Amino acid sequence: MGPIETYFATIAVIFVLIGMARGYAKELSTTVIILVAIFLMDVVDGLLNPRLLSLVATIFPTFEPTSTAADTLLCALYVGAFISAVFANYSGRSLNLGGTQAAPPVGTYISILVGLLNGYLVAGTIWYYQSIYNYPLKFFGRGFEQPLSATAQAMVELLPQKLALNAGYLMIPIAIILLLRARG
Repeated sequence: MGPIETYFATIAVIFVLIGMARGYAKELSTTVIILVAIFLMDVVDGLLNPRLLSLVATIFPTFEPTSTAADTLLCALYVGAFISAVFANYSGRSLNLGGTQAAPPVGTYISILVGLLNGYLVAGTIWYYQSIYNYPLKFFGRGFEQPLSATAQAMVELLPQKLALNAGYLMIPIAIILLLRARG
């Protein structure tokens, strides 16, 4: 395939374009949902992983919970759940924070920044789960270039879950967004 940073930078740029098209007033509601999804997945993974792996091992006796198949299963589960939450927010009814968009160029710049934030959160979360489960996409025949480049290795340390060492810190931006909305 190619360098992993190229693929995830492309995902972030797509979210910038979506943010510009939708405007920051709508994108902030998506930011809240993305942050909540990241928080919930972080809270649940410690409890879910051992139970899920033991359930799969019970159903399939040859399944080894420490194998690459387990990494692939967990990565697919978390990435699939996260993408589903993001997709559901964009495609259906979503949280409506209301508000009026600022006039250009200020509104456009804010929309770009919020789109960039959403792109960073989405691409960074997908990359994070790829990283902690040892890049299982390589088992589908076309993985990311291994070993990772120096740039990619540096970027792994800047992923959302790496920067927010405690998932509770993700609630701070949500609280700020909701307080600003309540303020009017």
